[in-house]
Amino acid sequence: AAVPPASTRVCLLILVCVSLQNGSSWRPQVCEECTCHGDLPVCRPTLCSNPRCDLHRGERLRIPANSCCPECVASSQNSCQYEGVMHSDDSQWSPAPCTVCVCSKGSVSCGPRPCPPLSCPEGQSSFTSSGECCPRCSGGGASCSLQGAAYGDGEEWRVGLCSRCFCRDGDTQCSVTECQQVVCKPDENLVIRPAQCCPQCVSDPCLSAGTPHQVHLHREQWQKNACTTCVCDHGQSKCHTHTCQPVTCEKGYTKVKRDGRCCDECVPAKGSCLYEGAVRYHGDMWNSTGCEFCTCNRGQVVCERAECARVTCPQVSLKKTGHHRNLTSCCYPGAHTHTHTHTHT
Repeated sequence: AAVPPASTRVCLLILVCVSLQNGSSWRPQVCEECTCHGDLPVCRPTLCSNPRCDLHRGERLRIPANSCCPECVASSQNSCQYEGVMHSDDSQWSPAPCTVCVCSKGSVSCGPRPCPPLSCPEGQSSFTSSGECCPRCSGGGASCSLQGAAYGDGEEWRVGLCSRCFCRDGDTQCSVTECQQVVCKPDENLVIRPAQCCPQCVSDPCLSAGTPHQVHLHREQWQKNACTTCVCDHGQSKCHTHTCQPVTCEKGYTKVKRDGRCCDECVPAKGSCLYEGAVRYHGDMWNSTGCEFCTCNRGQVVCERAECARVTCPQVSLKKTGHHRNLTSCCYPGAHTHTHTHTHT
């Protein structure tokens, strides 16, 4: 499913908070947690705790269906071996971008990635663009090719912030966007928004200092600092600042404030790791890239790619929610499980 514009998304979150009690929490997405402070929603990425898998005994990380954080699964006789890699029972992976494999009771079955039903109107035909797995409808004319990518007849695409191209029966036509002259009203401001080409007039903007983009539109939300979240409401910045509770650490632990975090916390005093320029503490687990999770264990970093539990979507769900596309962010591309270590001395 397409992600709504930022202002629309914030508006929807505010409507949720209006209907909930102050302090209520919910998850608008699998890996995001939101809390209502009055009618102001404050959302953060989900932080996964370390399930502490015993890799030496064959336990592996696996992300359950429709979940964010991995859990430990033990190896069993129903595991599968595919291209030299072991996969747990009832897990799925992608050996190629458009192929999905499933391990079921020791047997591997592979097939094409599921696509939503497609019915093209008269005069159009199905066409699969370069880098995509599922077809879309395009005109009946010849396709186009630009910089090694294929586009269907009638397809339009961007080649830059202010440039667009169009395929017309095998002929690629590109043009640069011309911005119309804009005259703003006295109560409006002329701004160019990030990822937009032309300036526009906005009313009731909010001005903030210390952020890359100083002008914020109505209903736009931004992070002022690690503790303060703000939203623009008809030209007025409404902010909520999180209040931290005092922290007293037990013996063997020390108090630290992590980068990007608001409050102090207690961490083990020994066994920290240095990974890609950031200090991690013994017992920490973090999401490195895609489905890869890393842990710090007594000065040593161990990274493992989590498996994905099998996801079965009803056909209507594929069509309405685009679940087949959401899975690509982690569980489809190159999901071979591997482990590597880093040692901090």
